[in-house]
Formats: sequence, structure tokens, C-alpha cells
Amino acid sequence: MVAFLQSWRSLVRRRAFALTTILTLGSGIAVTTTMFSIVNGVLLRPLPFPDGGQLVSVYEASPVQRERTSLIAPVRVDDWNRLSRTFDVISASYSENVTDTSGPEPERLDGRRVMPRYFDVFRMTPLAGRTFVEDEERFGGATAAVISESLWTRRFGRSPSAIGSRLVVRGTGYTIVGVTPRAFTPAAIDVWIPAQIGPGLRQNRDARFLGGVGRMKPGVRIEDARRDLERVQALLGEQYPRTDKGWSADVRDLKDARVGSYRRPLLLVFAAVAVLFAIAVANVAGLVLVQLHRRTTEFAIRAAIGASRGQIVAAVMREVALIAAAGAIVGAGLSVWLTGLAMTAFSSIPRAAEVGVDWRALVFAVASSTVAALIFGLVPAAVAARAQIATLLSLAGRGSSGRHRLQGLVVVAQLALGVVLAGCAGLLVRSYGALARVDAGFDPSHVVTFHVGAAWDENRDRIAALQERLLDELQRLPGVNAAGFANFFPESGATLRSQIHVDGLSSSDPDGFLTAGERTVTPGYLKALAIPLVAGTWCPDLHAGSTSSNDVMVNRSFVDRFAEGQNLVGRGMRFNFDKTTRTIVGVLGDVREDAAADAAVPYVYACLPLGSWPDPEYVVRADGDPLALAGSIRQIVKSLDSSRPIFGLRRLGDVIDESLDQPRMNARVISSFAAAALMLAALGLYGLLMLVVGERRREIGVRMALGATPRDVMETIVTGAGRLVAVGVAVGLGLTLAAGHLLRALLFGVAPYDPGALAGSVAALALVALAAVVMPARHAARISAMDAMRG
Repeated sequence: MVAFLQSWRSLVRRRAFALTTILTLGSGIAVTTTMFSIVNGVLLRPLPFPDGGQLVSVYEASPVQRERTSLIAPVRVDDWNRLSRTFDVISASYSENVTDTSGPEPERLDGRRVMPRYFDVFRMTPLAGRTFVEDEERFGGATAAVISESLWTRRFGRSPSAIGSRLVVRGTGYTIVGVTPRAFTPAAIDVWIPAQIGPGLRQNRDARFLGGVGRMKPGVRIEDARRDLERVQALLGEQYPRTDKGWSADVRDLKDARVGSYRRPLLLVFAAVAVLFAIAVANVAGLVLVQLHRRTTEFAIRAAIGASRGQIVAAVMREVALIAAAGAIVGAGLSVWLTGLAMTAFSSIPRAAEVGVDWRALVFAVASSTVAALIFGLVPAAVAARAQIATLLSLAGRGSSGRHRLQGLVVVAQLALGVVLAGCAGLLVRSYGALARVDAGFDPSHVVTFHVGAAWDENRDRIAALQERLLDELQRLPGVNAAGFANFFPESGATLRSQIHVDGLSSSDPDGFLTAGERTVTPGYLKALAIPLVAGTWCPDLHAGSTSSNDVMVNRSFVDRFAEGQNLVGRGMRFNFDKTTRTIVGVLGDVREDAAADAAVPYVYACLPLGSWPDPEYVVRADGDPLALAGSIRQIVKSLDSSRPIFGLRRLGDVIDESLDQPRMNARVISSFAAAALMLAALGLYGLLMLVVGERRREIGVRMALGATPRDVMETIVTGAGRLVAVGVAVGLGLTLAAGHLLRALLFGVAPYDPGALAGSVAALALVALAAVVMPARHAARISAMDAMRG
């Protein structure tokens, strides 16, 4: 204890060094621990349910090219529960936003309708109350609702009196029976309501609209469960050949399904943070080496008065241990704040509610600090252990080329890692730029979008009348060019696929069906988004009371892929889910419907009657700023039906931009890390050069006395720095090329070895290196020969 107190006093006397190293190390540990907490909470930690490893997502598998889909028919959920051998329970749900009118103003709530035993799958204890009972889950049973913790907090102030209160949806009261914890769902869901599906729809084997979840029996593997459902589906194919033959099933880990596409970006960012931490540790090692040079006389005196090698090593390591401990405390404290800040900024990340600094993160912080201490402490300890008295005394008066070589290697490593991060950032930035510039086939400028609350089980004639009047009123507004709606926007990730048959077109499918995407649209929607008409005519304008529409449109990719360019206008077409023959009336230009990074694929645009899609995406194109219409739009909706909320009123361009949130986040985060890495590398180079100049002060003075000019001295310093930078760039470029291949799945329109990104990383490093070299070179050039000789 006394020895540690002496070491602490020694650090206090060198407070600038101590504070710099502790803050550098603490900052590195904080950022790394924060990222570990996110990765741990999202990717590593089990789902927050009892025996969460037994939870899976269940899917039906398409008979065409085995394309997977998350949609299941209600009757199939019943069949799978009855015939499977590996599941305790299978249930399902579907999304349905509802309008609650129990308060002074109608409020739109994000809701889900759930099948029987849905909450039995998860077995999570409610925060308050209970979940649904059998009478509430059957068709025609009692009405009930379970609300989320967030709705409980904002609406009821977390009061227990919320249990027993009622939500009013389309005039029907739903008694609140329970509250789910925040971690129950990764999505922003406010309320769960029993689906209570009627007998007709419950037995429709083609009605695939449910997302399935299941709990496997203890000891069952996912592969076993998948084979079991494939067996069940094969039996159903024999029993119901018209609807089930050729269909299969798939089972996937629920955690993987929830994390989705975030796994690779999170691991990428964590790797970038680890590189940044390595650079920070290298900087601390450089600072310790500088301190070693300044303390050579102290070590020599200690050795001269009898201190052994072990005692000198112990003295160095005690200081290192104190720095590491202080860095760990600072890092752990900062990480708590940074983790909360990160989750507020990136609340859309799956499982964000489960992220926090737990014992695993604290262990990680301690382990990081320990590893760092070993790295930046072993070198001084080894030097001190090898040192002899005479050597130490001589080091007090001149530099050590061996130590410079060692510190030079540290600087080269920093520079190389800086190049890697800068190169990766350049690739991601150029990739994001390519995505942002891609021609999506439509024009979102001057378009505003919104929703009007409506439900699927409402009277469709009433909804149709509302939609017709709403579109008429919108189109009468001054400055409005077009108004319409569709079921989903382009680039929204809604990759709906349908099986269709077109007269005169062949297919590899035995039944002659083709696979194409599907959208439900009005002609006003197509005109509002400026989607070009290539051939034929637009969908006809429909009116309330129209019972059907037999017209559809296809895109150019549909014609090119399936018809080899022949004219399809006037051809008959039908979907596999009904026998109605429809007519292709027009061909549209290609639109990137699935995602910005996905090329246009064959799509069918169905001109369905008004009311067929109760809660569509409304769009209005204006001459000027579309948000200037917000007040008028709200007033029109209120005048038509004051009980319906209007929500999500935004510029369409902002909505489309959200599809680029992930690549934009990747580019911004890696760029910020690259900037920090380059700054740390520059500081490391600056520290080394200042150390060299200080140690070679007498030598520089002699050269000046012999006739060397300040320019000669500056060239010497710059040349030495240039060699380090050249080696760092060479190593960094090699590592960047290797890392670029790992980034391939995240890149769009950019090769992993893109010359522009590589040149940018080299240029960025050259600029920071130049800034780091200027001051030491000028300092060396200003050394006076007389002052150096006297010193």
C-alpha cells in the first residue's frame, strides 16, 4: 500500500502526463465499452424471455423458387399447432394501427392483432395486470387490450388505475387488462388486441397475412423444428393439394430475425471502435516512452543506490496499474452516459430498450484496461529491467535510437490504422453518395404524404366514400397538381410478391405462374410521384360504389423479362389467389420499389377499387413547398370525419431518405472514428518528432555551427517523418484493401478498391501528418548553436 501511495505521489508530481494518459485511456475505454454494450445488448445477449433460445420465427415457404415469406394463413397456424411434434405453441400476429377516441382528441396507436396463445409463446411476466385469456381470444369473445410500457407511461403516468380503463376503437370499448415491459418488442407498438378472426377467414388457406412465432420444446434444435414443419406441410399438401401442394415451411432463430440487417453494420462499427482504441493505447505507449526518456537519470540514481531490476520494474508497473485503474473508472463512468446518449440517438436499432451497461460491459472495461496496461507498460518495464547504471547515465545525456525505432513502429501502426479507417470511411461515404444519387424512377420533390386513421374491419363502403371525397377536396386545393394513394411507398422494404398468369406468356412453373412484385395504386398516386407512362393508358379513376376493377399496369422490367419486349397492353392477367381475369392497360417506367440498393424488378400495379386498402399512403404534389398544405389537409380531413386522426404528415423526400438511414449512419460513424484516428496518429507523430528534436538539440547545434542552414535542419526532420508516413501509408493501404472486401456487402456502386476512396485516405493522412511535422521542424530550425552547445 505504501509503495502504491508513493507511485501515486509520483504521478501527481507529473500531473500533466498523468491526466493526459488517464483521459486518453479513459476515453478509449468509454467509447469501446459503449459499443460493446450495444453489440452485447443487440447481438450477444439472449432475448429477455424465459428460455429465450427456444423462440423462433416461423414462415411459409413460397412454391416458386423457394422464395421465403413471413406470411402465414390463420388456418395453417392451427394445423401446425395440431400436427407438429417439436413445438410447445405456435402463434402469430399482424400489424393494424387503430384510432383511440377515449380521450378528448382521437389518437392513432401502433397496434398488433394477435392470434390465440400469442403471449404464451414469450412467457414474459407483465409489468401490471395479465395477458389475454381464452374467452378474449375467441371469435365474438370479450374485448380486451394489452398496452405497452411507453403508452402506460405517457397516457396514464404509470398509474395502476390504467388496468380496467378502456380504449375506444370505432365505438367499441377495449378493457386494458395488462401492460408489457419495454423490452417485450423491438418495434414501437402501443397496443395488442386479440385478432378474433371469423370462421370464414379462419379457414381460408390462401389468406397469408400473419407473422408467425413459436416456442420449441426443450432440447429441440432449429433444424429439427424446420424438418418437423416441412413434414407437416407435406402432409397438408396431400390433404389440400389446391392450396398447400408444393408449399413448405421455414424456422429461424427469433433473435436473428429481430436483429435483421443490423448485425453486419454493428460489427463493422465495433471493429472501427476497436481500431480507435488500439490507436489510443499506442498513443499512451508513446507518452510513457517519452516519460521514460525524461526519467533515465532517476532510474540511474535508483540503480546506483541499490535498487534492483525487479524494484525498478515494479515501480514502473505500479504507476501503469494506477493509470489503468483510473482509466477504467473514467471509461466505465463515461460509457454509462454515452450508452444512454447513443440509444437515444439510434432508437431505431432493434432491441434498443435492452441495451445498457451491465456486468458484462464492466468486465469488458476492466479487461480492456488490463490489456492496455500490459501493452503500454511492458515496454518501459522491459527497458528499465535491461538497463545498467552506466547505460542509464549515458541515456540521460543523449537519445536512444533503439527506443526511437520502437516508438517509430508505434507511430507507423497508428498511421496505418488511421489510413484503414479513413479508407473504409471513404468507401462508405462514396457508397452512400451513390445510393443518394441513384435514379429511383420517381420524383419525391414537392410531395407531401400522410395517413388518415382507418381499420381493415371497417365498413368498406364508408371508407371508399371518405377516400373519394378526400381525393376530390385535395385536388381542388390551389397549387395541387395530383393526389392519390398506394399501399406502400417505393424503397420501403415492402417486398410483396404475387404469383400471376399472363395470357400468351410461358413460365418454368408447372402451372404457368410468374413471380412479380405487387402494389395497389390509384392513378393520382402515379402522377403525383411523376412515374412515367411508357405505353398504354393510366388506371381509370374509380369512384365509391365501384365493386371491382379489372385493370392493372406493369412496369418495363416486367415486359423485358417475361415478354421479351412484346406488347402486353390489352393482354389478360390473373392472380393465383382468385380467378378474376384482369386487363393490362398500361406500362410504367421502372421504379426501385424494394430498396434503393436493389435494381428494379418486375412489378404489377393493381388498380383496385376505393376502400380496398383502408389505411394507405396518401400523397399530394404541390407547385411549391408541400408542407404549406398541411393546415388545409388537416382541415379537410376534420371536416370529412372529425373522429379520424391524421398523422405522419411529412415531405415524401424525408420519408424516402429514411431508407438510407443505415448507410448514412455507417458512413457518419466510421468517418467520425477515422477523423479521431487521424488526429491521434498526428499526435503520436508530433510527440515522436518533438522527442527526437529535444534529444538531438546538441547535435543540431553542432550542425548549425558547422554551417547547416535552418532549411537543412527542417529537411532532415521532414525527411525522417516522411519515411514513417510512407511506411504507414503502405501498410495502411494493404489493410484497407483487405478490409474493403469485408465491406463489400455494405457497398453500393463502389468497388472495395475504389481509387477515389484510397486516394482520399492518403490525402487525409498527408494533411494531418503535415500539420504534425510543421511545429517540430520549425522548432528545430530555430535552435541556436550557442544555446545548444551551452545546454
